[in-house]
Amino acid sequence: MDRIEVMRALEVFCPDDRLFEIRAMHVTRKQEIWSGYFKDHQLACDAIQRFDAECNIYFVFNSISEMCYSMAQKDKMLLGAESTKDTDIVCRDWVLIDLDPVRGHKKISSSNAEWQAARTKAGQVWKFLRDNGFSFPVVCSSGNGLHLMYKVDSWANTPENDKIVSDFLKALALLFTDDNVDIDVKVGNAARITKLYGTVARKGANDQDRPHRLSKILTVPDEIKPTDKELFLKVNKILPVEEKPTYSNRFNQETFNIDDFINKHGIQVYRDTSVAGLRKIILKECPFDPSHKAPDSAIFVSPSGAIGFTCFHNSCSSYTWKDLRLKYEPDAYDKKDYREFVHKQQYYGHVQREEFKPREETEDKGKKWLSMRDIKFYDPSKVISIPTGFLDLDKAITGLILGEVSLVSGVNGSGKSSWLNVVMMNAVQRGFNVALWSGELVDFKLKGWLDQVAAGKNHVVKNTSYDNVYYTPRNISEKISEWMENKFFLYNNNYGCKWEQIVHDVKDVVTNKGVKLVVIDNLMALDIDGLDGDKYGKQKKFIIDICDMAKQMNIHVILVAHPRKETTLLRKESISGTADLTNAVDNCFLVHRVGEDFVRRASEFFGKEKTLRYAEYSNVIEVCKNRSMGVVDYLVGMYYEVESRRFKNSRAEYIVYGWQEQPKQTELFKRIEPDRSFDINPFEDDSEKAPF
Repeated sequence: MDRIEVMRALEVFCPDDRLFEIRAMHVTRKQEIWSGYFKDHQLACDAIQRFDAECNIYFVFNSISEMCYSMAQKDKMLLGAESTKDTDIVCRDWVLIDLDPVRGHKKISSSNAEWQAARTKAGQVWKFLRDNGFSFPVVCSSGNGLHLMYKVDSWANTPENDKIVSDFLKALALLFTDDNVDIDVKVGNAARITKLYGTVARKGANDQDRPHRLSKILTVPDEIKPTDKELFLKVNKILPVEEKPTYSNRFNQETFNIDDFINKHGIQVYRDTSVAGLRKIILKECPFDPSHKAPDSAIFVSPSGAIGFTCFHNSCSSYTWKDLRLKYEPDAYDKKDYREFVHKQQYYGHVQREEFKPREETEDKGKKWLSMRDIKFYDPSKVISIPTGFLDLDKAITGLILGEVSLVSGVNGSGKSSWLNVVMMNAVQRGFNVALWSGELVDFKLKGWLDQVAAGKNHVVKNTSYDNVYYTPRNISEKISEWMENKFFLYNNNYGCKWEQIVHDVKDVVTNKGVKLVVIDNLMALDIDGLDGDKYGKQKKFIIDICDMAKQMNIHVILVAHPRKETTLLRKESISGTADLTNAVDNCFLVHRVGEDFVRRASEFFGKEKTLRYAEYSNVIEVCKNRSMGVVDYLVGMYYEVESRRFKNSRAEYIVYGWQEQPKQTELFKRIEPDRSFDINPFEDDSEKAPF
């Protein structure tokens, strides 16, 4: 064994004098199992040295009850001693993903090609979890396969957390297990042992084709960060769920038949297989986006009849089995389920909405005054709107409707600019070109902030000179810039801040660059002296110009205005300037930072019970005016993420923006071709390659 590597492993997984167990199992005499409890790493290394030649050596990586230190094997290895049980675990510190090459016999070592297949598959799993917001794992070689060790924040040893880990491993197995590499679903128990890295993995004969290898840690992140539990729960949502009696089958108790459903609706199957005890039906193309070809989408069926669905592409990753069924059978559940499904389709751009094109006033229009019989039915779903990316807000107001103007305000430090940066990035992500005039920020600082939003927390680097300061590396920034080329346009402030010049240039970028969202940040930095009237008269003329331009050019304009200083909760009446501003616009949003002041002041307006529901969030968006849907006094909670400067719908949300290359269609399920090289690649400064 490599004593230095063993010491390193114990420092990483069992730091700060934490109690741990080491277990040694004889290679041929299976009944000979030694166990020892230790706190001192050096003492443990000395104690296991004599087992190095004939045993496989393991350790328990979760926190063990201090009472076990009083067992007979304290600070020594003892044959036949009682070892750690699940009930002896105080809390979970790590979640192990064990990628084991498929080979003819479990009791033989893997070949070099099989080990490389496991490493390739580990890279795919790592990328998938990274793009779902997971922190960077400790990556290890077990000697025969790969381990991804994800840190968690001392989860209590409870049946609920046992189920989360078990479901998580099952979900990954459904997604990634194939003919070459298996994700072990049996390693989720609390007292699980794994290879003590730095010791040799001995299975079968040690020959050239299938050698015994030293287990080792391949990469350790500079900062080992716990992954939030919500992110595990998000992955678990792909697991099958029971189909209940529904309206469409007259609440018949008969079991839902997935084959009948597939045949009835003409869903084409690529391959029907079995993984982790579940049936996996790989589809020829994703039902939500036909460009997502096999094997990127699949239906999963459990022996009990429970059903799940997933598609690997980010634009379809939120769809569940319920959504798939609603696509073909809108009455399968209740109307609320279907409305939410339609909203989700609109949010992800899978519903083609017709653009309204007003006609000129001619005699061909017919009557000047119309009776009710003459008026055509109006379908709100045909109105084009830009999703903000905040689900509850978009559901309430149907997004930012083209032809309208929104006013945004908030006190200093409330998060106005950060919120707008996320809204603009979400618009670009969904195919809407954006133009921004910023009278306060210099271009390179704004670029840095937008880069952080687009990059996400797994692609930014911490500035070690400061607390909570992060930046986007140059190589990632260049990819983001390439993706946003001809999609996002920032006004060059060298051309001044006169409104007459800016409105001319706004119309130009809308006409020539196809811009649909214009953000003006902010009113106080604009020079509107060229307009007629006094201060408030100029502002009235200005807002009328804005509203006319939005309607004529069929764009959405967001205007930022600062509020006056208030000692109570910010209201729309607090916005500086003429009342014509809030009267003329279609939407008025207020951004609040949640703190003791907000809870105290908001309770006076919304009541304490309603206000306390938002105390868990970092910020709140308030809709205090919405002309289209009539929404008022509507609050939407948001979570702020320091690393990415993102406002998020949930702590588990992790958006993958379009600058990241989508995985190739066959990448995630294909049969791995053997890689003859066995050397470990060093860390590469390329976010799309697994650094192990």
